[in-house]
Amino acid sequence: MKNQIDRLSELPDPILDHILSFIPMKQILQLSILSKRWQNVWTLLPIPEFEQHLFTNNLRKVPPNEKQEEFQRKKQEFKNFVQRYLLGHYRQRLSINKFRLHMMLDDESDCALLNRWIDYAIECNVKELNLDVWIDQKRYELPKKKYELPERVLVAKSITELKLCKCKLKSFYSDINLPSLKKLVLGINVEDQIVPDLIAGCRDIEEMTFECCYGLKSLQVSGLPKLKAIELVENPELESVEIEASNLESLVFKLTRPCQINLGRCENLNKLLLYSCSITDKWLHDVLSKHPLIDCLDLRCCSMLKRIKIASHRMRSLAFISCYELVEIDIVTPNLHRLEYDGYFISFSSNTSSLSEVSIRFTDEDVSDVEKIEFLANLSHPKLLNWETFNIEFSYGNPVDKLKDPSCCKLIPILCWRHCLKAIKIENLRGSIEEDALKKYFSDNAEILESFHYLKGSVLPEV
Repeated sequence: MKNQIDRLSELPDPILDHILSFIPMKQILQLSILSKRWQNVWTLLPIPEFEQHLFTNNLRKVPPNEKQEEFQRKKQEFKNFVQRYLLGHYRQRLSINKFRLHMMLDDESDCALLNRWIDYAIECNVKELNLDVWIDQKRYELPKKKYELPERVLVAKSITELKLCKCKLKSFYSDINLPSLKKLVLGINVEDQIVPDLIAGCRDIEEMTFECCYGLKSLQVSGLPKLKAIELVENPELESVEIEASNLESLVFKLTRPCQINLGRCENLNKLLLYSCSITDKWLHDVLSKHPLIDCLDLRCCSMLKRIKIASHRMRSLAFISCYELVEIDIVTPNLHRLEYDGYFISFSSNTSSLSEVSIRFTDEDVSDVEKIEFLANLSHPKLLNWETFNIEFSYGNPVDKLKDPSCCKLIPILCWRHCLKAIKIENLRGSIEEDALKKYFSDNAEILESFHYLKGSVLPEV
């Protein structure tokens, strides 16, 4: 044992670099205290994320009167750790692909230190810059003080992905130019004028997300030929949005207040998610008419919708969740594969033949299982049905001859489930089930039904 050689430490730097690249940062910290050899190697690793809590969270065994002092000591260790890493790369002119920092700033000296770190990262041609930083409000007399992003970030030619959280963008930045930026994520305080300047300086951007951006009151997006996805999530002061992007494919709105939404030319839009949006039946109809390529529509908590009519050969996925003013849904979507509904028991009719996934949950407590199945009867061929109380699996056989002008499926070009449903398997998840009533319903309505199998006592899996 005494004569054993540490062969791992004798490996060349490139091999050690490769080995350590698979190890989480927490373990790298432990390795760094083993020897000077390891200390020299880890500073050159492509460590993507620096999180203060890895240093400061484990203080449970520290006496209460010593916790603040120990917290500051651990935080200083963290700052030294980041400083050594960035300085090592800067001095040797090594590239940094990704730099993510999650840190609380205590005072102006911390802000100055962060500015220095950002300079190091930019000098090392950082590609992905992700800053989640905030100022300790207890140490400042002025409330809600935010770290102000240095102007140099907004003219960095190497940055391809920029994520900013909890800091602030001011309106007096000079020429913004991020020629390589592909993805922008903002969760910050902004002054209204900075947003159009920022958009104008990111001509090749492909994805944009604005989440919890205080100060953002209006958003106009145009002149971005490569833009494919926009997400607007819980921006509390947002009042109006205008979007014109010819190659936009995905649009997500999650709002906290009424907001005027105007969609111009977005010819390639195929995914639309609207959450808590004050949209009307007419608005939705107009949008679907002008954007016929939409194949995924998700409507959640849209309280002004009452009667929805959708006719689309391209629609593949539909969701209606917690839109509690809805009284009627009528869909003609022959290629629909997925349908999800969560709300009151309402009038529902459909013309669809390709359903493979159906999830239904009724808010009404007094809706019977037979009524649920009658709701299902307006769908054509769901293979799997998920209710809030049970799962149903369907198996189909060769249909019987279609009757002359049968009332059940006279409006669709194929035979409905009544003519080809061969076997049913029900798995109870929770609550009770009207087994006899369901057996009678299917016996009366399914013409070639051969088996009805019910599994009792199943339990919902833990999430």
